[in-house]
Amino acid sequence: MADTTGRIPLWLIGTVAGIPVIGSIGIFFY
Repeated sequence: MADTTGRIPLWLIGTVAGIPVIGSIGIFFY
């Protein structure tokens, strides 16, 4: 695994990118 020291953690990127995606899917299937 690459050293993420001083960088944005991959899980944080996934969370920030995943929230609007999940929200869009939720609205789409609402």
